[in-house]
Amino acid sequence: MSITVIAHCDWSIDGRKRWMCLSVRQDETWVLSAPEPVGDTRNLRHRLRRRMGADAAVLMGFDFPIGLPAAYGRTLGTPDFPSFLRSFGDARFSRWFDVAEHHSEISIDRPFYPMRPGGTQRQHLFDGLGLTARDLLRRCERATPDRGDACMLFWTLGGNQVGKAALAGWREIILPNLEELSLWPFDGPLHELMMPGATVVAETYPGDVYC
Repeated sequence: MSITVIAHCDWSIDGRKRWMCLSVRQDETWVLSAPEPVGDTRNLRHRLRRRMGADAAVLMGFDFPIGLPAAYGRTLGTPDFPSFLRSFGDARFSRWFDVAEHHSEISIDRPFYPMRPGGTQRQHLFDGLGLTARDLLRRCERATPDRGDACMLFWTLGGNQVGKAALAGWREIILPNLEELSLWPFDGPLHELMMPGATVVAETYPGDVYC
């Protein structure tokens, strides 16, 4: 494994609130930079490469969800997360990124809800998708001895919701760069992915680190 740069981005749906820290390996030590704005996500990967060199192995961490609940993936009929991402050209996913405004709009191909508060409840999501609350939690989101359940991916209301951040992250970071980056752990073990010139993206969970 040959990691040259570790970049962690504190994510937000508001681009002005996104901050990043870099840790760069210099011989046998690591040099940590002060936080800086993430900036334009359309060229983030290229900006890091220009600063660190084309042969740098870059590990980028983001605190938005990367992946799908397993039960949802089985219902959707997708074998794995990378296959799901590559299927976004299909007509069935034309409204997948459109958050449902009314519970009648929820479907397996349009799972994010609700657009705004008012007469909404999580049961609408369970009924619309035919899945339970536990089904809609990924394993990494389920309660541990140190914390309770995280907010489920598809719920988009409240201070702890992550759905809209995931939508922004997938549209701005993952999908536009799908052919130029690897996703850990979906594309393989980290020690195999981190080769010179590689860019690997991983989900982080700062709440677990704080504990």
